[in-house]
Amino acid sequence: MISLDDMMVFAKVAEKQSFTQAADDLDIGKARVSQIVSKLEQALNTRLLHRTTRSLSLTDAGLRYYEKCKLIGDIASEANAETQDANQIPSGTIRISTPSSALVDILSEFLHLYPKIKLDIIESDSYSNLIESRCDIALRASSALEDSSLYAVRLGYFRDMICATPTYLSKVETVSTPEDLLSLDWISHHIVHGDKQLTMTNNQGQVTRLVHSPKVQVRTAATVKEFVLNHLGFAIMPSFMMKEELAHGDLVRILPDVHDLEIPIYAVYQEKALMPLRVRTLIDFLKQKTDAFE
Repeated sequence: MISLDDMMVFAKVAEKQSFTQAADDLDIGKARVSQIVSKLEQALNTRLLHRTTRSLSLTDAGLRYYEKCKLIGDIASEANAETQDANQIPSGTIRISTPSSALVDILSEFLHLYPKIKLDIIESDSYSNLIESRCDIALRASSALEDSSLYAVRLGYFRDMICATPTYLSKVETVSTPEDLLSLDWISHHIVHGDKQLTMTNNQGQVTRLVHSPKVQVRTAATVKEFVLNHLGFAIMPSFMMKEELAHGDLVRILPDVHDLEIPIYAVYQEKALMPLRVRTLIDFLKQKTDAFE
């Protein structure tokens, strides 16, 4: 008979993708961990892991089994948590996928408030699969969430601005209309503007669509910002990423009555009913910080 403890050992191996790291976390011998996984595979008559001398990865069956083991572990943890003191202090590690550098200030404040919580942050502007990346929560900027199996809480909106450095703008003609941007060098975010199209709206609601070839195309917002600060062109970036540079005059806004489309930002997670207290605490905290995304 397969025991819950053995399933949790396998889940730890799948999470760490390492017998050694799993053994260290569980404080048992590496040989014992390997023995437990082999016994599981024999009992299930299914290979759960691809093993080589240098790497360890899940088979398709292993990934499905890991998802169920993790779910069972979460149920057990939730059951234990519900019987504990209602005034328990949130603790443990939250694995979060977030756009690079987007939430450092907010997450730092969160950690000061909850010192027993640790964060394992995956910096990525792409849309990480929550199961494959083993994240508890992901922040996603999107007008539509494709995966209906996920839960999502809208935190606010990205309000993009067009900006450049004073040094760069001193070398080009004055920009007074959206069409004037076509004569400027564009530093583009591949994920956001992969179609090379600029869609802008003015304060009167008039929409302008332009097709422009970028001078530089990158895959993270932080890299876009660095190229712009090196006086290589203009960019369209979320306003919260430029607050400090705008305040100090390192960047200036172009066409202040024009903005790119507003895109909702969501906190996305897998299962609401079984959410650990630490993750629920983070989501509640982020919901109170909607102004930070504007």
